[in-house]
Amino acid sequence: MDLSRSTTTLAAIALAAIFAVPAIRHWREQPPAPPAPPQPVRSAWIAANGVDVGGGGDYMFGLSLAPDGRQLVYPAARAGVVSLWLHDLRNGETREVPGTAGAAMPFWSSDGSRIGFFANAHVRVVDRATGQTSDVADASQGRGGSWNQQGDLVFAPAAQGGLMRRGANGSIAIFTTPDGASGETAHSWPSFLPDGEHVIFLVTASQSSRSGIWIASLAHPEARKRLIAADTAAIAVDRTLLYLRDQVLVAQSVDPDRGELTGRAEPVALNVGRGPLAQLFASASSEVLITGAPGSTMRELKWIAKDGQPIGSPSEPIDAWDLRIAPDGKRIAITESDRQLRTLDVFIRTGSQPAPARLSLSTDVDESPVWSPDGLRIAWAAQRRKVMIRGAGAVLPEQTVATFDVPVQVWDWSRDGKTLLIGKKSADTGDDLWIQPPAGGAPAQPYWTKPFDQTFGVIAPDGRAIAYASNESGQFDIYVDAFPKPGVRTRVTTAGGTEPRWSNDGSTLFFRRQSAILAVKLTRAGSLVVDSVVQLFDLGVPIRSYDVSRDGRFLVNIPAAAERSAPAALIMNWQIAKHN
Repeated sequence: MDLSRSTTTLAAIALAAIFAVPAIRHWREQPPAPPAPPQPVRSAWIAANGVDVGGGGDYMFGLSLAPDGRQLVYPAARAGVVSLWLHDLRNGETREVPGTAGAAMPFWSSDGSRIGFFANAHVRVVDRATGQTSDVADASQGRGGSWNQQGDLVFAPAAQGGLMRRGANGSIAIFTTPDGASGETAHSWPSFLPDGEHVIFLVTASQSSRSGIWIASLAHPEARKRLIAADTAAIAVDRTLLYLRDQVLVAQSVDPDRGELTGRAEPVALNVGRGPLAQLFASASSEVLITGAPGSTMRELKWIAKDGQPIGSPSEPIDAWDLRIAPDGKRIAITESDRQLRTLDVFIRTGSQPAPARLSLSTDVDESPVWSPDGLRIAWAAQRRKVMIRGAGAVLPEQTVATFDVPVQVWDWSRDGKTLLIGKKSADTGDDLWIQPPAGGAPAQPYWTKPFDQTFGVIAPDGRAIAYASNESGQFDIYVDAFPKPGVRTRVTTAGGTEPRWSNDGSTLFFRRQSAILAVKLTRAGSLVVDSVVQLFDLGVPIRSYDVSRDGRFLVNIPAAAERSAPAALIMNWQIAKHN
């Protein structure tokens, strides 16, 4: 036997055995498990101390996440003044955004460099690098906006009507128009899909077959399609649609090219609310979702003295809107939500009557009631197109005074009983003031039909002057002018104000500024002179409406004390949550 060959063979066998041991060990071992996917993390989000989140009774939520999910902007009131606040979710820092007084419904540009919002009848934009705020479009009653990567802005400028498109070059054009023949009344709450070409939005219509979330492209908006039936806004994140089923937020994939939802709808959050303007209480980025609990619409009516002290006990919780006190100071005409029909209707309440008496009879919207000077009749706006009158005893039938083809409101009834002051909307000039005789068949006559909005008009007790709110200065302020024909106008506020009310002798004009009631002392010596402007009281909560009795008591419509909203819910990795 060759010794060298034998030695080589033994060495080879030994090496094979040595290397075979780890090979056998590795063959027996299981491969390492893949890392676990990130799990959803849920927590509560609470605003900074000293601020009340929301832009008023109609804008209770308003939280908007930046595209990267690291920052949050929202409207909030501090000391009764609403502005935007910016919260950094990484370090908890919160600061007020200058130049955003009166802001509501904020939204981000796709790169996070700008924040859009609605205020003073405009779409406004704040540049985060420079801090400069500018108006970019008119929007008398905004209902949401959204930007794409190219700088196109799609927004809803009014409560009724379609969407507008503002190009990156500043051009403004109609994007969608409601199909009136199919019962459509409004397009609102737009949200761009990530392709920057398709927009989803809410269609409100009298026909259930038209109401819902629709999708349209910038290139062919006329070829829009309905994605799903709904009565609440939705938001688009990546290629996912987030929408509400009862109080459950669900996520479902969107195919924009086919205009269809695909796959299953998966729940991602519970106890999610909607606002009175059909807003969705949710905002999301690819990783972060924030939702708000259903907000209570319950209010209470509270009598307040001039020094801000309460008089008696507040009313039971009711879903109340505008109100007016009868000349006798004992009865109230008020717009309430009918709990059974879920429509706005006019009721009469008295201190001795446990339940309200229904005045309006239609199953449509009835609102903005005012009393005749003798307290025997009430006028109101029915179906937003008619002026109606009925006896305050709710016995005789309703009388139709006038019918219009545009939305109207009833603001006041003169002390001599000869004049109703109404608001009438115009596509060219916005909200205008008109004089409507209370006799049936008499035509309305214009009082002020110039550009900008003129609202909340009230006639002085002597019938020689009128006060109203106008936004021609860039914010709503109070103006006084001669009546029944305009003369020399006087602007009596410079820091904002709305809902003027005359004192019984006409020497003082009360008005509301956020959660505060103020008084303007006036002197008329040839020309109108503003002697002083003083704050009477600040309730620290949103006042939805108010009135002043002839003996100087205030009745305010404020959130019910027992109704407290839960804090917002913050969910990290929410897209994982929809698969669990």
